[in-house]
Amino acid sequence: MLVDIHTNLLWYPDHFSEEFVEASWAAKRAKMRLSPDVHCAVDDASWKHNFDSRPEQLLAATKGCDKVIVFAIQAPFTGIRGSQEAVAAFVRQHSDRFVGWCSVDPNDPACVEQLEHCVKHLGLRGLKLGPIYQNFNPQDPKHLPLFRKAEQLGIPINWHQGTSFVRNGPLKYSNPILLEDIAIACPDLRMIISHMGHPWETECCVLIRKHPNLYADTSALHYRPLRHYQAFLTALEYGVEHKLIFGSDFPSATPEQAIAGLWKVNDVVKGTSFPRFPEEAIQRIIYENWKQFVSFD
Repeated sequence: MLVDIHTNLLWYPDHFSEEFVEASWAAKRAKMRLSPDVHCAVDDASWKHNFDSRPEQLLAATKGCDKVIVFAIQAPFTGIRGSQEAVAAFVRQHSDRFVGWCSVDPNDPACVEQLEHCVKHLGLRGLKLGPIYQNFNPQDPKHLPLFRKAEQLGIPINWHQGTSFVRNGPLKYSNPILLEDIAIACPDLRMIISHMGHPWETECCVLIRKHPNLYADTSALHYRPLRHYQAFLTALEYGVEHKLIFGSDFPSATPEQAIAGLWKVNDVVKGTSFPRFPEEAIQRIIYENWKQFVSFD
């Protein structure tokens, strides 16, 4: 069973600012210099739509997946205004394959009430947060009620806890280590760290080793082949490769492209004596590891 745990439903100009799409296009072109496994459906005339994931695009890209988790981050600080209603409407129309998660801005005084509304009234089943996009410190105790509400509701959190191309996003809030206090305060809260917290993949590995309800997704790693190999070997050395879960981060890559990228993880060490990441572990990342983190019942 192929599950894509990380896709987006957002598009320009409804949900992205001019500054965001400009920065995302520069980042996408840099990725394409290193890997062919990058989604790009634009040209020099339509580049402002490089990060579009409209309903029809998401359906086409994920047609080979059995289940897909989709969300739209609410991050006005960096020019992203995801529509939770659009996500809810989309998953209602495609409930056979899609499960919607919500996003709220932790800086909004009403964020706890908004989360409860998204879960109880919109039917969304998880929470997406990104401190670098939303400009908040995960360690600040004022945000703890939001995380405790997610724990109380029994929903998981997907964290973009890593770097980004957005210029005004604060890197100081982005290291995965900043999530440890939350893991201790909310021991039953399931959390997954997107992109293995790149470029802090080592910190991500030691964190998910310590805390049983913390996991990481593998999206957006294969664009940088050497870092990808180092991240996976670090996971292997710390014994947490079983806690890595497949995600595409569409529209960054399609699931097909992301899977192709995973299978190339050992390419950078061909012909050397460096250890190889086990193929059976790649197989489990793609098809099995999601089972310990999320249920579709």
